[in-house]
Amino acid sequence: MKKLDERQKALVATAESYFARGVYLQYDDTRAVSGNVVKPPVYRWARYYLNSPEDTTSQNITYTNCAKFTYDVYMDALGLDIVNWCTEMLIRDGTQEVYRYEVKFDETPERKELVERTFTNALRVGDIIVNRHVRGGGHAMLYMGNGNIIHSMGSRPGNYNYTEKKDYTEPYGTVVKMTVKDLFTPGHLRYVFTEELNLQIIRPLTKFTDAAVTENAMARMKNLMGIYAEKLCSHTIGQTVDLGEEMTFSYYIRNDRDNAVKVLVTDEVPEKTEYISGGDIYAGGKLRWNINLASGAATTVSYTVRVKNDPALYGSYIQGAAGKVNGVSFRCPAVTVGKNLSADKQQAVAQAASKLAGSTLCGTELAAKVYADAGINTALDSAEAILSDLFVPYKGVSDTHFELNTNGKYINMLAPIMYGGRVVDTSDKYLGRRTDGIFAHQISAGDVLVCTENQDNSSAEVYIFCGDGMLAADKNGAKYLNKQETDDVLMSVMGYCKFALVRPAMQ
Repeated sequence: MKKLDERQKALVATAESYFARGVYLQYDDTRAVSGNVVKPPVYRWARYYLNSPEDTTSQNITYTNCAKFTYDVYMDALGLDIVNWCTEMLIRDGTQEVYRYEVKFDETPERKELVERTFTNALRVGDIIVNRHVRGGGHAMLYMGNGNIIHSMGSRPGNYNYTEKKDYTEPYGTVVKMTVKDLFTPGHLRYVFTEELNLQIIRPLTKFTDAAVTENAMARMKNLMGIYAEKLCSHTIGQTVDLGEEMTFSYYIRNDRDNAVKVLVTDEVPEKTEYISGGDIYAGGKLRWNINLASGAATTVSYTVRVKNDPALYGSYIQGAAGKVNGVSFRCPAVTVGKNLSADKQQAVAQAASKLAGSTLCGTELAAKVYADAGINTALDSAEAILSDLFVPYKGVSDTHFELNTNGKYINMLAPIMYGGRVVDTSDKYLGRRTDGIFAHQISAGDVLVCTENQDNSSAEVYIFCGDGMLAADKNGAKYLNKQETDDVLMSVMGYCKFALVRPAMQ
């Protein structure tokens, strides 16, 4: 094989880094169906900015699909916008195409062998292989060299099913590997001679000849291959951090190489916080760890800060974005500064909620009773009123498409990014993010989940989180849900028309 240039090496290293994120990088290719989801479709991977491989962690599950994966690899490795957020757009830009063959039903064995040979010989590292079906749809894959392919795929249904209100996750993650030979092997899922399609090779490197390797990709390629790392935070997406509250940032690092390695971790104390402890070396707001890791060994290092006691910080963000591991950037999602219930008050809410299981109270009346019995003053309107306040007609005119009301009564009580629904558009608030899924570790005791299957907000459901489960407040009264039942509810509401997680402590 021809010697790879730096750009090709960076593409391979970046693709491998996405592969290493495993189950934390999932597939999403939900299609818009009339009356079912927002048009244009709000793919989960389109709800946030570009994710580098290192942004995907056990705390921050991210999503992609086949073409978005190839797009992210090129953008992260070379800073290139190859205009291919969907397979069809990849094909339309004919300036990057270097090979095309129209597969027919009646291909002879001799013709199949010729196609395999000419196609394989045409491939170069960094090429994007595209199968475009005559019946519609297609698939994009990245060529890695030595006959190897890497791509994002999902099983069927392989993503969120709005009919079943169930999320089908890939047990090993969405990014998988295969070989070029597999494309021409009968019985393989990607066998090209099963139907009429266009088999194409797209070569972005021929169009973007001046592209250079990004600083991050260069460091990853030279210093981080075979080393798995995550940056985590004590406060995850959806949570808030109060004035004077402590936050702990940590790095989990594992050496998957056959030899011992030296790892340098650096970070800076985030703005709006004060340093408390951590770091082998700390000076002037900068932290440093020098780590020696044997083959197969893993370690965790951390530091703790405290949010400054300044009321002007409410509503702002704590950005944990300055960390580096062997020169590669690692960041945590921004955390909103907002009021929280203390640990004692959260415990009081949990105890009050558990005692009210079986009560005839329903809706937000139950939530108000939980707070009152916990000795906390709060006021909540009906679930229908909360939803009507939070979600207004899109651009003030649509009766089937809604957007977040950033001037409403409950907007300052909405847990950061914890809203959505199949008829709700994504707001610019919260840095343009909305939740890709609600998980129990993102919720605090006392949080109130309101959701509805109806665009007019009728028959809204209410759930109060009480630590180790949820209290359902339906029309028949209060029912305690265990952890599995709670997880099922959190999964199902993603398919509702509208949902929002309200945090009364923030008022």
